[in-house]
Amino acid sequence: MGHLNSQKGIMILGAGVMQIPMIMKARDLGLFVIASDMDPNAPGFKIADYALKLDTRNARGHIAFALANRERFNIRGVVAGADVALTAAMVSEALGFPGIPVEVALRSNNKWLMKKRWLKDGIPTPYAEEVSTLPEALKAVRKVGLPCMVKAIDNAASRGSRRIGSINELEAALKDAREHSTTKTALIEEYVKGTEQSVEMMVYNGMHLRFGIVDRHFGFDPFPIELGHTNPSRLAPDMQESLYGLVTRAAGSLGIDYGPYKADTILTKKGPMMLELPARLSGGFHSQYTTPLSTGLEPQIAAIAMAVGTEIPLEAIKTTHSRVAVCKAVFPRPGRVVKIRGFEEAKSLPGVEKIFMMVKEGTVVHEYRNCAHRVCYIIATGDSFNEAEINWTRASKKVEIITVVDYAAAL
Repeated sequence: MGHLNSQKGIMILGAGVMQIPMIMKARDLGLFVIASDMDPNAPGFKIADYALKLDTRNARGHIAFALANRERFNIRGVVAGADVALTAAMVSEALGFPGIPVEVALRSNNKWLMKKRWLKDGIPTPYAEEVSTLPEALKAVRKVGLPCMVKAIDNAASRGSRRIGSINELEAALKDAREHSTTKTALIEEYVKGTEQSVEMMVYNGMHLRFGIVDRHFGFDPFPIELGHTNPSRLAPDMQESLYGLVTRAAGSLGIDYGPYKADTILTKKGPMMLELPARLSGGFHSQYTTPLSTGLEPQIAAIAMAVGTEIPLEAIKTTHSRVAVCKAVFPRPGRVVKIRGFEEAKSLPGVEKIFMMVKEGTVVHEYRNCAHRVCYIIATGDSFNEAEINWTRASKKVEIITVVDYAAAL
């Protein structure tokens, strides 16, 4: 069968709000875009060339589609637009596309496999153990001490993760973590204090390209919910260098030798430590928006080019300006949304780049237990940290998401 056209085709895993910029950039690069998502109403489907209604975690389904349509759509590569590096690796391996080995993708997606490798290789990281049962968890807690973190093994957006301060909290935390893990196990991890960062990098022709470091902000203790981030980091240049060095070593320890990776780090009294390192681009509107807005760097364009085996455009890896971008969430009181006010007004304010409203009237806002429960994001920029923060605050005060406790629904 001949090609549908002369365009190279690319499969983008995910067609939600966060994947829209990647779909648009791939099309701007002249690629035929096949976007996949389990949501039949995914907004990215409207701008993709082909909508594939399929769960992004269904690797076998994606492989079958790619094999059946490789010639028809001239498919040359796959890229994870969401937290599904394992699916991308499995498709790449099955079809001979550029990418990392499946075992490396699995290691970067499984907190225990990741942690084991780092502890063995002497990469600074909080000590942890994988557990299945309450007796195993009790034994691990005695070893790491309290407080400690209880985490899901292979989920994202902090699902199934929390800090516990007493043994009495362990059983509920363990149950939650196991329910959010495909392995049905959990991680008991040493709790360390410090400021947290996200470090975005990419391995290209043996070089570890740098796409910046952002400062991450958290709240809702004991649940590690990210309030948002500031791009770029305020850290001193020498500290940023030490983070880049640590992250490069950590990626090498996991075996990542091709494509993007995003590291979560923490600066402690003992120095910088690794928390996680998935082999994918950053989410949270980071690689999609705040990096291009603050520096002009385009990690998404670079990842797309690598996925289809072409050279990265020079403009994607060249800093063109120096500004500050702040992306933070707005947290209305949990309850049923009855009114949203000030949205258009806020969008028109100086320095406000984007507002993403994930709820509408009638939507129920749940108690905040993980990052997936965030409902509204505002991205603002400025020429300085102070100006960007002021612009964000001004917009956040305009946006009102009014909720009521719906007692009838609760009964």
